[in-house]
Amino acid sequence: MWLKPWHGVVGIALIAAFFSIVGLVAYQLYGSGIHFEVPDYLLPAGWATTTEQTSPSDPLADYTGTLFECNGEKALKAEFPDGSVRLALSDGRQVSLPQMVSADGARYANADESFVFWNKGITAFVEENGVQTYASCLQK
Repeated sequence: MWLKPWHGVVGIALIAAFFSIVGLVAYQLYGSGIHFEVPDYLLPAGWATTTEQTSPSDPLADYTGTLFECNGEKALKAEFPDGSVRLALSDGRQVSLPQMVSADGARYANADESFVFWNKGITAFVEENGVQTYASCLQK
């Protein structure tokens, strides 16, 4: 059977239509979240994409509450439900403490007082076993 030139055109059109449909389905399934990164060594000189500094992820981003930034690049988030505090610390720990009697400010501690959170106005600190581990914290 003799093939005519238009057979090739139809074949190429069918292949293009197939890949267009596959691309449309992929876009519908995954949205615009599909990203392709070309390694720097494949790019022309001066087009490097990895020269930007990336910042570390915020360990407290998933927590709600009042943000306090402390000395030593530490931070914590505090939520104050009735008579207690829930803390999320930048080292990854989460602590819930009941409120204790305090002459000035708000004081929260565990039963043996080995972990204490003090809060007065926009300032706070955490004391663990008598040592301030989160010091000079200011509310942001």
